[in-house]
Amino acid sequence: MSVLYNYYYLFYSKILKDNEPHMYTIMALSASEAFVLIGIVEILMINFYCYSIGKWVMLGIVAFCIGANYFIFHKTGKAKEIIRNNPKFFNNHKLSIVLTIAFFLITLSFIFWGPIYTKYLLNQCR
Repeated sequence: MSVLYNYYYLFYSKILKDNEPHMYTIMALSASEAFVLIGIVEILMINFYCYSIGKWVMLGIVAFCIGANYFIFHKTGKAKEIIRNNPKFFNNHKLSIVLTIAFFLITLSFIFWGPIYTKYLLNQCR
């Protein structure tokens, strides 16, 4: 997560030149994590209980991810330590960029294929 935080931060500070890159980094990283968690919870609930979670459960997962990342990175000061240390995957800058973009695109894809797959699973229940 440190590498992802670092490269999300670099995106918001160097490319978008935002005045509050730490906040946007926490929000973007939390959204990415929440997309995956929501997809997993939704699929598990449908597979075991034939029940689709509601929007409030999804919002709760998003709020949990934002809160957890806020306390993990911001409150503990780990965010500044990560930026100072500039971590990379296998000490390779290009690989880190590729893997960060891949992680973001894969997690973002949950928004598109997740509802299609869960609808298919729900139809199998009936």
